[in-house]
Amino acid sequence: MLEILQRVPFGHWKTAKRWFRDNYAVEDWPDHADTVTLAIDVDVLEKQLRRHHFEDASGWSLKLRGEVFNMRRPAGFAVDGTPMEDHLRARPVDGDLEINGHVEANRWEEKSAHVDEEGLTWHNERELRVLLEGCGIDVDALET
Repeated sequence: MLEILQRVPFGHWKTAKRWFRDNYAVEDWPDHADTVTLAIDVDVLEKQLRRHHFEDASGWSLKLRGEVFNMRRPAGFAVDGTPMEDHLRARPVDGDLEINGHVEANRWEEKSAHVDEEGLTWHNERELRVLLEGCGIDVDALET
């Protein structure tokens, strides 16, 4: 098996996937979603959220125009038992990061529900603050 995997041109696959996403899977930033704007570097935000089980989601999701951050983590179960995930994104605004997020069907366990956006709910500002604070980010000190 290792010999087979060593022959797979992963670099070409990743390049093709990135090109496809950048050209065919791009949407506008959702103006209807609540946001929190923080004076935080994207690398600092990512490092802190990784400590709380977030992982990069940019390779397997739509790209929002202007996004520089795209991470997700499992988020328990919906009332009907559907596995859910939190999904956060950020874009630069005047030197800060504007962050939005939603909870949706888990992309790995409920692929059809995820793609069909079944159960997708945007986090309101309070929910975003609680989520970020729960990951050790001092929203009050960083909010602009």
